[in-house]
Amino acid sequence: MEEKQEKRTEKFRWRSRYDLYSYFSQNFSLTRKDVDREIYAVMATFKPRKGKAIETVELWQKVGMNLELQYTPSIEVRHLDH
Repeated sequence: MEEKQEKRTEKFRWRSRYDLYSYFSQNFSLTRKDVDREIYAVMATFKPRKGKAIETVELWQKVGMNLELQYTPSIEVRHLDH
């Protein structure tokens, strides 16, 4: 029986740490320290996929996605009772 290969992402929004710094500074007014804090938090949770090392761009992507979720205001839908 063949093992299925997990499809890995091939397109990334952030190619480097500096891309993260620039994007989050311009769009969310975050400092390098804020971004670094998230990088270290994500690094602690990353695990190798089937023994393969994590690519750096995958780390930047995960960090960027996490920060966007944290700092993008959520839309609340309120239901009015009549």
